[in-house]
Amino acid sequence: MCFRYTNFVYLYVGIRMFTWLVTHLTRIISIDIWVVVLERVTDKISTVWQSIAHDWACMTVSDLDEDTYSFFAMEESFAKTNFATKQKWSFMNLEFPVSAGQPLDGHIVSWHIDTIGVVDWVDFGEDGSLRLQLRYSNTYDILVVPKWSICLNGVSLTVVDVMPWGCSVRLIPLTQESTNLGVLWVWDVINIEFDMMAKYATKWWRN
Repeated sequence: MCFRYTNFVYLYVGIRMFTWLVTHLTRIISIDIWVVVLERVTDKISTVWQSIAHDWACMTVSDLDEDTYSFFAMEESFAKTNFATKQKWSFMNLEFPVSAGQPLDGHIVSWHIDTIGVVDWVDFGEDGSLRLQLRYSNTYDILVVPKWSICLNGVSLTVVDVMPWGCSVRLIPLTQESTNLGVLWVWDVINIEFDMMAKYATKWWRN
């Protein structure tokens, strides 16, 4: 067991490229076949070949100018993410890779999307928090437990309730204002990645 755990820790440290906390919002200018053009909202978008997480899907900048930049998304990216549901002026969450010495927050995920889900219900609490109820394939039920973590469009969140077909989360006002989760509504499609520790534990248990 110690041998397995040690190797897992080394693997975890080696793949940590993002912090799972969204830093910017941008909007789509156009989608032309497989090329997505977006507003260049920060100077941190600085060069071609740069890797940036868009709604948690890591994409490579293929072109940029003073006001816009673009990336090429393969057919598989459109099939496996919420990209196919995006339209002109849709918001996307942005996150940039960490640099040496930068704090690493969030939870253990790999920046690879597991599946997409659908917003099933939206309501506000008396404290101003926003509740999102999500529906996804029950194949993933074993990976989700209350008060543990889930990654939605690249945002690290705590699971509130678990149902046989999905779960719910709550967003504080800052998250509502700083990410595109705050503008989601019923039937909107969202990118999901489940906690990596849950995946390893499930694989170990099944084997």
